[in-house]
Formats: sequence, C-alpha cells, structure tokens
Amino acid sequence: MLEDEYYWGAPTSTIDWCEENYIVSPYIAEFFNTTTNLAFGLLALFGIWNTLANGFSKSFILAHLSVMFVGFGSWCFHMTLQYEMQLLDELPMIYAACVMVWHIFEVYPQKRYGIMLPLFLVAYSAFVTYSYLIIKNPVYHQVCYALVVFAIIFRCIYVNHSVPSIYVYEKPWLTRLLWGGASCFVISFLVWNIDNQFCDSLRGWRTTVGLPLGAVSELHGWWHIGTGLGAYYFVVFCEWIHQLMKGNAQQYEIVWLGPVCYIRPVRNQIKKE
Repeated sequence: MLEDEYYWGAPTSTIDWCEENYIVSPYIAEFFNTTTNLAFGLLALFGIWNTLANGFSKSFILAHLSVMFVGFGSWCFHMTLQYEMQLLDELPMIYAACVMVWHIFEVYPQKRYGIMLPLFLVAYSAFVTYSYLIIKNPVYHQVCYALVVFAIIFRCIYVNHSVPSIYVYEKPWLTRLLWGGASCFVISFLVWNIDNQFCDSLRGWRTTVGLPLGAVSELHGWWHIGTGLGAYYFVVFCEWIHQLMKGNAQQYEIVWLGPVCYIRPVRNQIKKE
C-alpha cells in the first residue's frame, strides 16, 4: 500500500513502531498495537464495577478512568500514526501517573498534604505538556514519566513496609501485589525494547510464519497488556491500603480470576488466614 492510500494519511508521528502498517485492516495502521489497548479499558471497567460494588472511595473511579484514558489515547495513536494522536497517547501517561501519586501519598484518613499535593501534580502535568509540545523528543517524555513512576515505586515500598505485622493475611498479599505489578512493568519494558532492537528479525519471522501465529511477535502489544495489568494491580494495592489505614482491612479478602484480582468484604466475616 502506498502512503497516499493510507486511510489516515501518511504517518506524522515522531515514532513508527515495529508492526507493519495497514497489514490487517485498511482502517487501522497498526492492528495489534491498537487492539491490545482493550486490556486497559476492560480492566478499568472491571475495577470501576468493583469500586462501586464494594463501596470504596469514588476517587478510585478516577484512578481507573485515568488508566482507561491512556488506553484510549494509545488506541487512537496506533490506529492513525498521527502526531496529534501520539500526544493523546503520551501525555495521558503523565496525567494518570500523577493521579496514582496522589492516591499512594494520601493513604491516611486525614489528608497529610492537603491542597498542595494536587496543585503540585497539576503544575507538573502542565509543565510537561507545555515543554513537550516544544521539545517533541519522545526521550524527554519518557524521562518525565519515569520520574513520576519512581516516586510511585518508592512510596509504595515505604507504605508497604509501614503496614503493621499484625496484618498476617493482608501484608503478604500486598507485597505480592507490588511484586506482581512491578514484574508486569519490568517484563513489558523488556519486550518493548526487544521489539525496538530486533525489529528486522521479528518482521522476517512474521513474514515466514504469517498470521495469526506471527501476531505473537507483536511485542509492543504485549507491552500494552502487561502495563495495563500492572497498573490495575497498583490500584487494587491502593484500595486495600486505604481500607487498612481506615481500620477496615481485616474485613476484606483478595479474590483471583486468573491473572485478575479484586478485593471484597470477607463473607460471613470469617477472617482468612
């Protein structure tokens, strides 16, 4: 297909990923990199349902919606490969991460940082947005995003270590949630970079085996699935920590549905060991 035949026009984004363009559908530039963003949306919808069903703070709806917005922007970007849609993908990553910072820093019933924390996060988001529109270098965006992620990681470790040892059921599961989320992000980051570094080899293999088997090697799509699951684990971790700090943690248990989990009130108030 010639560039002037592309449904969305010739790519204008500063990044064009390893997936071959318009191979599966004439309306979607990168089919698998696009559709794997459903992971963000489906996990967010499940998280919103669980938040409402179990009476958790409505602020967690915002957390899930921010993750869903990241998936929506990424869908638009990979579907079109247009620069404006690239911004819709990359900038919401900053915004969602800032929402997560607010949740993990304000884990106590009495707010410790007041209005200053959200004001700082809004200012940081605005600064990154404005400067990125000028700099237009994806590495700059990645550094700004990494700074927020590191803040989340260190705060999570601190909060998790501060959980009293009397919570013999909760503490091990909270630790597992952190390790699970971190593992999802690390493994996803590795396969993302394999996709970047060995693109020619991956494309050659896909040409040899064809579809649908070749879709397994669309490693940027696996990044979407892995980071979507990692972000979901983090929100569940925050929900449980907030319940613990309110003194409600012993009334909740964790339930697993394959790789997806959620917390719910303990049935018949029988404490899990």
